[in-house]
Amino acid sequence: MGIRIKVLLAEILLLGLQTLLYFGVETFEGKPHNVAKKIDGHIPFVPAFVYIYVLWFPLILLFPLALFRADSMAYACYQTAILLDIALSLICYLVYPTSFARPKAPDTVSGRAMKLVFRGSYKGLNCAPSMHCSMCYLVLHFVGATPGLPSAVAAIAAPVALGIVVSTLFTKQHVVIDALTALPLAAVCILIGNRLPFTALLHWILGA
Repeated sequence: MGIRIKVLLAEILLLGLQTLLYFGVETFEGKPHNVAKKIDGHIPFVPAFVYIYVLWFPLILLFPLALFRADSMAYACYQTAILLDIALSLICYLVYPTSFARPKAPDTVSGRAMKLVFRGSYKGLNCAPSMHCSMCYLVLHFVGATPGLPSAVAAIAAPVALGIVVSTLFTKQHVVIDALTALPLAAVCILIGNRLPFTALLHWILGA
């Protein structure tokens, strides 16, 4: 099995695990707390941002491939941070489940796409911290902290990651507190990831 295929397989498995656990914890969560604040009422609902929002999936799937090619050790640190991000987020959701009322999507092309996204998070839970945002913060960090990353990759990944964070608010998938609480979570994951890189995964990919 080639190295690129191994990296891609690792990302597919990781995304699958994250999705399974994300929805799985909803079964055990108690009554959610409404985390919407006054400031969120001033942010308009713009369904067209859904097209930026869904870029999260290809970003999280493909960015690690470019990171691995640029710096395999940075990739190992990134994967530790991602795994921690998933684990700590799920603990937060179980300890303090959160939610808020989503608006009704209009009957337009973008509105219908937005309805599909709303339907995907069928219980509307697991808001704070936002994993969409925290993982985008991880991407932004490693874009800036990896000198060997091609400038073309950085020029695409950074604005896409920032756009996704903004899109979570304009699609009403998240509120401001969700994006803010994702920042310290990402910082903790980066700190630990840089000290405990996932070298076992690296050895498997490299066949060492």
